[in-house]
Amino acid sequence: MTIPIKKLDHWSQKGATQAPKNLREKIEKVLTANGSKIKRKNQLDIYLQGSYRNNTNIFGSSDVDIVVQSNATFFSNISKLEAYERKIYNQTFDEATYTWRYFKNDVIETLQYAFGSSNVEIGNKSIKIFTEDYEADVIPCFEYRNYLSFGNSEEDREYIPGIKFFTTDKGEGIINYPKKHYVFGVDKNERTNNYYKPTIRIFKNIKKQLIKQKRITKKVVSSYFIESLLYNVPDRYFCIDNASNRVADILNWLTKNQDSFSAFICQNEQINLFGSSQEQWNEEDADKFIFEINKFWNEW
Repeated sequence: MTIPIKKLDHWSQKGATQAPKNLREKIEKVLTANGSKIKRKNQLDIYLQGSYRNNTNIFGSSDVDIVVQSNATFFSNISKLEAYERKIYNQTFDEATYTWRYFKNDVIETLQYAFGSSNVEIGNKSIKIFTEDYEADVIPCFEYRNYLSFGNSEEDREYIPGIKFFTTDKGEGIINYPKKHYVFGVDKNERTNNYYKPTIRIFKNIKKQLIKQKRITKKVVSSYFIESLLYNVPDRYFCIDNASNRVADILNWLTKNQDSFSAFICQNEQINLFGSSQEQWNEEDADKFIFEINKFWNEW
């Protein structure tokens, strides 16, 4: 017996949206106010990322991911440029004086003053803010530019935009592309008759049940990895009205294609899904996740 359609339809529904938006607006007001420690406040880009940004949040979600991106300066990768392009690049830009470390400290001090030091916790990748209803993971970062070409004029310069920040413990650089992740998710949802994102929510709810039943731990799979895993499933498997048949077909496809994990990409289409970096999943955990979902599905 499979999971009833009624249950799957309920799991496919989107959770709260207004409260996270209000929290983002509140944090933006704090960071851009006159009392903010941040330099060049007019060059901040503050936006939701993760489940709330991508409309894949489920009921009971409490963590809100908020990117605080400074565009006053940027990190870059110019390895793809020709020698003459690198020369133009080096002649165009000076070394930044407002470093990411100074920026992060300014964000922390401003948040501590606004929310109280006891409600602000500095984590490895983010700054956690505890509010009455939600926990916000604030990510201070600089713009990241992965240059593809660089000429004398703006029209002759092309780059893939992302973000970059550093971990607290080891100072390891983290590069991600949240805006690309969002755009490609929207595109796939439109190509699949708007079934892609509801299906992601079903898988996230199944993950929630697996954790509740202690079949897996939270560390086995993140929401980000679920989205990227399903992004690799061909569009036609989502274009099925019946949720039960849709999920069953997707599970079968994932199970049959586990040997092809090395070719899977993240939803941002810039990074391989599986690998050794902090922003990549490991195949052993993915195998475990798929095995437990199949077992959960068949035992219902």
